[in-house]
Amino acid sequence: MELVPWADQLELALDITHCGDDRLFVVRQYGAIFLITDSMQVSNVEFLDISSRVLFNGERGLLGMAFDPDFATNGHFYVNYVTGTGDGVSRISRFTVSADPNVADPNSEVILLSQPQPSPIHKAGGLVFGPDGYLYCSLGDGGGPNDPNNEGQDLSSWLGTILRIKPEADGSYSIPPDNPFALAGGDTLPEIWAYGLRNPYRFGIDPLNGDLWIGDVGQADWEELDRWPGGANTGPNFGWRCYEANAPFITTGCPDSTTLEFPLVALAHGTQGGTACAIVAGEVYRGTRYPALYGRHLYTDFCSGELRSIRPDEAGGWVDELLLTTGMLGLSSIGTDREGELYLTNVISGVIHRIVDRCADAAASITFVGDSLVATEASTYQWYVNGEVITNATDRYLIPTGNGNYTVEATLADGCVVISPAYLFLSTALTGPTGNGHTLHIRPVPASDAVRIDLPASGDGLATLYLLDTHGRVVHQANSTLGQVHILLSVEGLADGLYSVRVTDASGTHSGRVVVLH
Repeated sequence: MELVPWADQLELALDITHCGDDRLFVVRQYGAIFLITDSMQVSNVEFLDISSRVLFNGERGLLGMAFDPDFATNGHFYVNYVTGTGDGVSRISRFTVSADPNVADPNSEVILLSQPQPSPIHKAGGLVFGPDGYLYCSLGDGGGPNDPNNEGQDLSSWLGTILRIKPEADGSYSIPPDNPFALAGGDTLPEIWAYGLRNPYRFGIDPLNGDLWIGDVGQADWEELDRWPGGANTGPNFGWRCYEANAPFITTGCPDSTTLEFPLVALAHGTQGGTACAIVAGEVYRGTRYPALYGRHLYTDFCSGELRSIRPDEAGGWVDELLLTTGMLGLSSIGTDREGELYLTNVISGVIHRIVDRCADAAASITFVGDSLVATEASTYQWYVNGEVITNATDRYLIPTGNGNYTVEATLADGCVVISPAYLFLSTALTGPTGNGHTLHIRPVPASDAVRIDLPASGDGLATLYLLDTHGRVVHQANSTLGQVHILLSVEGLADGLYSVRVTDASGTHSGRVVVLH
């Protein structure tokens, strides 16, 4: 993996997204949104500046944005920010672009939701439209050590939740009919989609299947990455404050643990021997440029600077992997462009990076030369047959010992480790009618440029070879010389198809077949 600088001088960058065209939009915490039009091309005019109404301090500010799925027609987008005085009020509002497509109208604000905050921290702030067309909004528990009001478990409060609403054309919103608490009644709030969260600062939704990926920032010991499958609408409880990740926290009055959703990944703080401090959920890669990343959810952490991914395994579980140690402090969000390619923001340095698989175009291949399989030139090699390691097969050349699919894992000069496509090696062997036990070996099968024919042992080492087409016509004839044990025969000029080989020596006639396939 590699991080390629894409823009700079965007300090306080907290979020990055697109509106369906080539532009990228960067949310800056003090209250403005800037445009990136191309690599290292940042507009000098803000797309939106609402800094005068944003309460910016610590974890408060302009925190997230999302474009209406029909933005190209209606020009609407949504922001999540903190306003007011004191501890502030979290506000989710709609704005509209002006006649200039690169500038929004700051006076077009329509407020959808307002949530008074009990302290200066844990504001979350994420906004994402799912493939279902609904707007998902994250709100933290409002702060205070140990969630003193137990907001995470309170369904009568928006704090500590992810909400799911349907924005309406008039600036209001409605409740999606399949929301888990749409018909609950009483004090339960119908906007709630998921709860039991501490500070879900960043979350992402897989555009392919609607899976919800949540990075919930922990308190003292653990960060957690949660997942909820798309289409499931039973109102998951992710456990805070009963649990911090997998560890019991304050369990008094909590529901049975079997009713809670525990994280796929728990990252340790320094108190537990780790380096994490604030997890940042990202995106599932659905781009086309880097096939090895496809289907992985990429995420990071503010303190560790690690770029990680989690992917499903073949047994129904998950594999969490470290992709890159960046050494950076302040990584704050991962977003995509319209092609699904990934970008990484840094709230401290102000540099926006593009996430690149630098080995995506690296490749290894196998050819057949003489009696050997030959790999692309590389620094190291490991050969496999039918997926199994061939012991001590660590050279560039390999003489195959049997039929099967051969692959090689090669470390190229630039450090990229690649696995070749499989090379199907088939060697035909037929014994002549004399019954003398001599065997004729022909490989590779199929052949595209040349075929090697190992000659039977004979008294004088002389043999005549005939290659015949399906009509029995001789298309090639060759004679061995004294001591020659094989003949290398070019088939480049032959049409695709099945050919017969007939070798006559002092011991008799021996037959075999060649398949030519260019």
